[in-house]
Formats: sequence, structure tokens, C-alpha cells
Amino acid sequence: MKRGIGPKKTHLLFLLFMLVILPTFDSIFAQTLDDAIKHYKTGELGEAKRILLNQLAEDPENPEILFYLGKVEVKGELSRRYFQDVTDHCPDWINSDEAELLICQYEFGKGMHVTTVDLTEKFEGRFPLSEMVPEVLWISGCSFLAIDQPDSALLRFEEIIRSFSGSNWADWAQLARGDCFFADENYNQAIAEYNKILDDYKDSEAFPFALSGLVKCFSQLQDSEKALLYYNLLKERYPNSLESIESPAERMSLKNSRDKIQAERLAGVKYTMQLGVFGIKENALKLRSRFEKQGYSVAIKSKIISGKKYYVVRLGSFTSYDKALELKKKLESQTGESYRIVIR
Repeated sequence: MKRGIGPKKTHLLFLLFMLVILPTFDSIFAQTLDDAIKHYKTGELGEAKRILLNQLAEDPENPEILFYLGKVEVKGELSRRYFQDVTDHCPDWINSDEAELLICQYEFGKGMHVTTVDLTEKFEGRFPLSEMVPEVLWISGCSFLAIDQPDSALLRFEEIIRSFSGSNWADWAQLARGDCFFADENYNQAIAEYNKILDDYKDSEAFPFALSGLVKCFSQLQDSEKALLYYNLLKERYPNSLESIESPAERMSLKNSRDKIQAERLAGVKYTMQLGVFGIKENALKLRSRFEKQGYSVAIKSKIISGKKYYVVRLGSFTSYDKALELKKKLESQTGESYRIVIR
């Protein structure tokens, strides 16, 4: 006669399942999340996103899931929403300051400078001890500069130099001080600020930008000899920079100069239009494709700033600022978006 599994044995098997199998669920979840992070770090964003979305369905307010979903998502607005969920629901989570920084970067990259200023002030209030404060101050200063408030921008950059002199942003803050005075048409003071980069930050990535700033200043002052001197130094020391150089805080303004075209030619200055800066290459490729379909020649240049890789989308090459400005106004009228003219 065959014997089946009796009620007692069934009960014992169920208890065994509860005691042995269920406690491993948490470790399985953690391992799966770790796998998603590994996929993210190796550039397999699609697979990372698939795993993260599955985990989000099970745990919709987990800050780590939301954080990495924001990092793998290629749609900027959706990515921003994930980071916002992190800062709204889990302000004390270990990476909430980075999530809020990424929101600031997103708005700054979109040209929403007034919004960015508000966000950076909020960041300082919520995360006063974060190691990311210097970068936030720098973004805030650049935003003030973009909305023609160089005095407020100067205060932000001065705070970086004064309170965070050992950070990776001190040299960029010093460079930005020169940009502030340049934007205010105080070219002699701008020259003094750019020269501090040459004196104090010889190994900095900001060095070629300072040379570029000096070329612009002496062009404005119609000192062609010195403009050519610094241009040739730039060309000699950084031969590739003439194609790729652009400062995130730069504000080119050669108006109100009777001889500006001659000065531009003497200094060899060329301009290009910056359409956007992205931390994710796919977003840069989409923007390039959009403008190429309209017949424009668009280039993508990569740049490393403080160990982070950014993709800069730029359109055209102009020997005259006025020509670049003419196209800038035309494109902004057509798209409703904001673009920047920078020196090449």
C-alpha cells in the first residue's frame, strides 16, 4: 500500500520553508539591486533599468532604487522626477545631497538659471556640511552670471575661494571671477583675475580658459600685440583647445567696440554656439540628431571636469560674434529654448 505525505509532514515541510527560504528573500533583493548597480557602472543601462523598474514595483519609495533609476533614465525630465522623489521622501538618505545636486545640474543645463539659483539656496540650507557645497556654489554663481547679476555671482565664487580653497572648484571659481569682471566690461580687473590662474593654478584644467580670457580682454582693449601673444601661447601649449575650449561660465560680449571685427581677426578668436551640456551621451546624440535633420552641422565634444565626463553639443564655427548672435536669436525664436555663444 502506497503511503502519501500526511498532514503532520506537510505542516513540517511548510515550517521548513518559512524558516529556511523566506529569510533569504531580503538577500535576494539586495543582490538583485547590486546587480542593477553593476550593470549601471559597466554602461549596461537598459538591463540596469529593467531590474530597477522591477524592484520599484515591489518597493516604490526605496531611495536607492529611485536614485539609480534617475541615473539610468535617458529622459531628462523623468530622471529629474526620480531624484526629486529621493529628496522629497528621503532627505536624510546618504546620497540625497547628490540627488539634489543632479537636479541643480539638470536645471542649469536647461538654461533655467533663476530656478537653479533657488535650488542651490535650498541645497545649502538642507545640506550645509555636504562635500558637494563647492560645486553647488559654483553652479549658483554661473547662474547669477547668466542672468546678468555679476555682483551676486562674485559673492558665490569668493565664498568657494575663501571657504573651500582646497577643493577641486577653487581654480574654476578663480576663473569665474575673471568672467564676472569681463561680463561687467571691467577688462583690466578681469585680466588681473585671469592672471591669478596663470600664477597659482599652473596645472589646472582652467589654465587654457584663462589664456582664452586674456585674449578676449586684450581684444576688447584693442591691444592686438598682447592679444596675439596670449593667443599664440594658447595655440602652442594647448593645440587642441582651439577646437574644444569653452568655459561653462563664459559670457562672450564684444559689442560696443568699433573695431571688434578687426580685434577678433587679430586674436584669431572663433565662436561656436553651445546647444547643451549632458552627463549622458544618449541625450547629446538626440539633440545633435534633431538639429542635423534641419541641415545644421553639429559636433559633440567630451570634457572631463573634476573627474566627471560631460558631453557638449555645439553648432557652427564663426569668426564674427555678430554672425553667431544672429543665428542664436533665430534658433531661440524657432525653438523657444536658450543657447550660449562661447569661444572655441
